[in-house]
Amino acid sequence: MDDIIDYARPTLLAEKALKDMHNAVIEKRYANAKEHALEALTQLRLAYQAICEEQRNVRKASTGA
Repeated sequence: MDDIIDYARPTLLAEKALKDMHNAVIEKRYANAKEHALEALTQLRLAYQAICEEQRNVRKASTGA
């Protein structure tokens, strides 16, 4: 059975972090805004890695490797 590569969860978490970052900037809570920005970057990196892994899996399956 194929493992499910989850890019959706980190994408949704990144979206939430970006929203929280935006609200923190509006409220002039810059330290919090920077923390949320870092969280968004972290989650987007996980989503990117998941997409790359899925692509590798598809290539392996198509070549029979």
